[in-house]
Amino acid sequence: MKYPKLQYTKDPEALHLYVRDIRIFTQKEYEIFKNCIKMESHKAIFDILLITGMRYAEMLRLYDHREWYNEKRNIIHLPEEAQKKHKRRQLERTIHPLPSMFNYMLKDFWESRRPPLESTWNKNMQRWAQEAGISPYGLSVKTSRKTIESWSIVAGLVESTVCLRQGHDSLTSMRHYQGLAFSDDEIRDIKKQLTAWGISK
Repeated sequence: MKYPKLQYTKDPEALHLYVRDIRIFTQKEYEIFKNCIKMESHKAIFDILLITGMRYAEMLRLYDHREWYNEKRNIIHLPEEAQKKHKRRQLERTIHPLPSMFNYMLKDFWESRRPPLESTWNKNMQRWAQEAGISPYGLSVKTSRKTIESWSIVAGLVESTVCLRQGHDSLTSMRHYQGLAFSDDEIRDIKKQLTAWGISK
C-alpha cells in the first residue's frame, strides 16, 4: 500500500474531514501542525505544498527547475514534463495567485537541501501529527493538496478557477470537496488565511 495506515485509526471527532481516507486540515490544525515541524526547510516545503496545491512529485521537479517560477509575475508555470500523471486533465498549468512574498519562500526552498523522498515525507507528517495531537490516519503528501482545494471551494472561489489551478476536472472537485462540513468559525478562519495568502479577496 502506498500510504500505509499502520496501526492508526480515524479520528471519530473528525470523520467529516476525511476525503477518500485523506485527512483534510482545518486552518487551526494547519497552524498547530506547522508549529510541530522543527526544521525551517521542512516548514517551507509544507507551506509551498499547501499554498500551491502541487503534487509532491511536481514540487520535487520544481526544485530542479527554477525557471518554472516567473518572479516578475509571481506565478508558477508547470509544463507537461512537470506533471507526468496519467490521469491529469491538463497538459500544463499555471499556479496563481500566490502570496506577495512567495519569492522569498522559494529562495529559501532552493537554497536548502533537496526535499526528502515522498515516503519519508509521509512518515514525517505522521510523526508531526502525533506531536500536534492530530490522528495520523490519512495524513500523507496528498493532505496539503486536498486541503487547499477544500478550503478554496468552501471559501467560495469559482470552481473552474480552483480546478484549473489544481489541474483536474470540476466533476472530481464536486464529488470530493464540496460536502466537507466545516463549522462557521472554521470557514471564517479559512477565508482569512486565503485572503492573507492572496488566493481570495
